[in-house]
Amino acid sequence: MDNLNPQIYLINTPTTKQEIVKYLVSNICTGTALNQEEVFKAIIKREQGISTTLESGLSIPHARLEGLTSFRAVVAVIPQGIQDNYGKNIKVMFLFLSPSGVQYFPEHLKLLAKLAETFTTAFIDELCTLKTTKEIAAKLPF
Repeated sequence: MDNLNPQIYLINTPTTKQEIVKYLVSNICTGTALNQEEVFKAIIKREQGISTTLESGLSIPHARLEGLTSFRAVVAVIPQGIQDNYGKNIKVMFLFLSPSGVQYFPEHLKLLAKLAETFTTAFIDELCTLKTTKEIAAKLPF
């Protein structure tokens, strides 16, 4: 998973969680055969099941997709933060897609665990002080 190389975005004019998810999905799908609308629907469906926002300010919208053969990720740092539907403050959104095959599930779980472990409140606060995506990329463990 260390070769994930997520695209990184610094969002200084936050809107809503749904709009940021839509923006990140459009970027993660660019240059692929992935259907943006289907990916967006899969992520929103997953989010409706249970919130993926942690108390630290990390939101992890994600979906497992048929036909995908590798993990894909995008990261948005939102210094001002936004509220999710449950009143939790989101300052970092790590959106990822993983292949749906059972052989990928252990990696899927490892990534979720690594994100929860890495993106502590202090780490997120530090990311929110950075001014460029290059500075953010240098701090990420991927």
